[in-house]
Amino acid sequence: MKLNLMKAVSLIVVFGVWATASADTSYREVWVCKIKEGKEMDDVRAANSKWVKFVRANVDKGISSHILTNVVGNATVGNFLYVDEFPSLEVWTTAKSALEGNKEGEAIDAELAEVAECSENSLAEAEDS
Repeated sequence: MKLNLMKAVSLIVVFGVWATASADTSYREVWVCKIKEGKEMDDVRAANSKWVKFVRANVDKGISSHILTNVVGNATVGNFLYVDEFPSLEVWTTAKSALEGNKEGEAIDAELAEVAECSENSLAEAEDS
């Protein structure tokens, strides 16, 4: 009886540590972009929505994306950020390669490039605090 109780407690502790570590960490890729001349934010939203639909269907349903525009600070018209969230580095890597060599993925990538020019990006580990 005592041995079974110890096994159960050990299993709960191990699961708790794993769940805490897994649930609190994700990865965010941030792209700094500017809308191309003749395009509008609606064009950016439409292209980004296609990307989200594609990666969720072909890579992982846990991927999300946000478009950020400043309301305070450098609020230059046409500047915005994409912030894409990935549940793991493996999912991020898979999402990157999923567009390549895939006709639909390459068309979405081309549409994203048509609507905005992104000058830099970074990938960061994000954790809840």
